[in-house]
Amino acid sequence: MSKPFVLVVDDNRITTKLLRRYLDANGYDGQEAYDGIECLEKVEERIPDAIVLDVMMPRLDGYETAKRLKANPKFANIPIVIVTALNDVANQLKAIESGSDDFLSKPIEDKLLIAKVKMLTTISIQQRKMDALAGALGKPLDSALNQLGFE
Repeated sequence: MSKPFVLVVDDNRITTKLLRRYLDANGYDGQEAYDGIECLEKVEERIPDAIVLDVMMPRLDGYETAKRLKANPKFANIPIVIVTALNDVANQLKAIESGSDDFLSKPIEDKLLIAKVKMLTTISIQQRKMDALAGALGKPLDSALNQLGFE
């Protein structure tokens, strides 16, 4: 079985290397991007099981990157953990409003990062398996679920 794939996005290369080290040591396959534009490009190449996304970056900040990902049906189900030194309530709300699935304050506690990534990648992988199963079963499943009130 392959390792869950996590994209780490931060313009600070020391931070990305540190986060990658945490992830690699805990059984994740990681890749780095250094701003929101590069993140969007890398997601096009390979869809990650989760994204760890900094807020303050050049070219495209984390909030706008999250919004763009969530607006695209192809990427909307990728879980996003916003990471920032801006840990006040207003920025936490902004992270939620941008579509992120969780929030971490800097400095990052490695055990908390791994716990959140584990939870989100597990959900992401299971969702993909359910989507594949539903696709294999096709329209009869959709019709049956609609008759039962599931949409």
